[in-house]
Amino acid sequence: MPKNIKHIKTYILTFALVLLTFSANAQEVRVIDNKGTIQTVNNNTVTTSTTAPTLPLENDVWFDTTNNQIKIYDAVTPWKVISNITPENIYNADGNLTSNRALNGNGNSLDFTNFSRFDIRNSGFTNIESTGSIALRATGGLIDLIGSDTRINEDLILEKNLIDINSSAGTSGQILTSTGTGVEWANNQQNTVTKTSNSSTSTPATFSFPVGYTPIENDFFIYELTSGEHSTIYIYNDGAWEQIAPTKASRIFYPPSIAIDASTTGSGRTINLYTQYTAQFNSPAIGSTSAPATIPTYNADELYYYVTDYDTSILTINSIDDNGLMTYSVDNVPTNDNTIINVVFVVK
Repeated sequence: MPKNIKHIKTYILTFALVLLTFSANAQEVRVIDNKGTIQTVNNNTVTTSTTAPTLPLENDVWFDTTNNQIKIYDAVTPWKVISNITPENIYNADGNLTSNRALNGNGNSLDFTNFSRFDIRNSGFTNIESTGSIALRATGGLIDLIGSDTRINEDLILEKNLIDINSSAGTSGQILTSTGTGVEWANNQQNTVTKTSNSSTSTPATFSFPVGYTPIENDFFIYELTSGEHSTIYIYNDGAWEQIAPTKASRIFYPPSIAIDASTTGSGRTINLYTQYTAQFNSPAIGSTSAPATIPTYNADELYYYVTDYDTSILTINSIDDNGLMTYSVDNVPTNDNTIINVVFVVK
């Protein structure tokens, strides 16, 4: 057979096979390559126009220039906009990092909003670092810092209340104190000094101790008489007010010299040691430039009275009452008609 006739028969056979293998699915054509292998060839088209292509095939692409949309032909939903096909990403699917990743904002902001819950869980070290400010805000809720320790290495600025273990914000003037297991607001333990004046008696049973506040250990109370001549000081100790006893040196003093008229003998005579003392202290002969006009004195019932020495050949002292009234007798008249007694006062 001539060579040309053999080639014509081969082409006719190949064309016949192509016709036999033509699929009903118009966008695909199966052909036999030069090695005799059947191959599938897609014949989809891409069209750019304002109107949809006629007789489109499955998966044809149309650039709709009227709406600037990219569409793909689907026999079920013709000309589906590609932007409506949801890709799988972090917004609709979970995933795992396969290696380290870094996100550099490049000076831009990253804002997370409208989450019903936002969790960061990590078994390793979690670092939140900023050269500016870090703000933690919880509207209508709590910010819980949970761990063995929470360390703050810089200034802590609180613009609202600090709540203690009793869920209390405390009151004005209170301070935080340790309970051993936490902290709570408590009254400031700064000691106070309270003064009561304009009282006419120094009898301890009638003292009007300060009211209107709760005293704490070591608070002071000054009880001042109307005359202002003497103040009694108390300290709050072990749940009660106790008078502060002066030191021994300050409790003992000598009144001015008292001369006893012994120009005649006789018994049942009296002299008030207290009035002798106040008469001279209230009317001193002279004082320093800035000194008050009178010398502070004690009340009569605030003192103990003693006569430490006197001339027993001249006098017999019978008694001294609690107000300083001394009763005595003159047994013999001295040479100069006077005799001196040594008197000591002790503050109660």
